[in-house]
Order: sequence, then C-alpha cells, then structure tokens
Amino acid sequence: MAHDLPPFRSVTQPELRAFWTKHPDSDVRRLILEVEAYRRTLLEVDRLYESIQQAWSAEVGGELVALFMLKRIVLNERLRGLRVLREPVHPQRT
Repeated sequence: MAHDLPPFRSVTQPELRAFWTKHPDSDVRRLILEVEAYRRTLLEVDRLYESIQQAWSAEVGGELVALFMLKRIVLNERLRGLRVLREPVHPQRT
C-alpha cells in the first residue's frame, strides 16, 4: 500500500540548477536528473493529452472523464513547482 508523502515545498528549476552547480557528487546529480526526467515526462503526457482530446472531440465530442482527470493530475503536478519546466537543469557548457 502506498503511503502519502509529508507536505513539502517543491524544488524550483533555479534551485535544481543551483544544486547541480553546488553538488558535483554523482549520486546527487543522478537525483537531480531523475527529477528533471519526471518533469519532462509530464510535459510529454500533457502533449499526448492534448492530442487525444482533440481527436476525441473531433470524432465524438465532449470530454472523456478519465482523460479530464488525467489532465487535472498532470496540471496539479506541474503547478507544484511553477517554473519547473522548459529550462535545462545543468548550466550551459561553453
């Protein structure tokens, strides 16, 4: 049985970048990359939702309840960090 996590403040994208710079340890960086990977996965799920919803609306009309619930879950997760997406975790290498 899954246990709820205790309340916590989400890590923002700028904080992740700061952790990346401050903590060169490979285990810490793997955790940072794991967070980024999940955030990018949520972006892809959101894109897929939009595609499915457009096709469903064009063919049938309205919204699928389960799809709407999925959208809410993804939206709530994305809003936890607010500015967490679309910026790379590690600083640009020159």
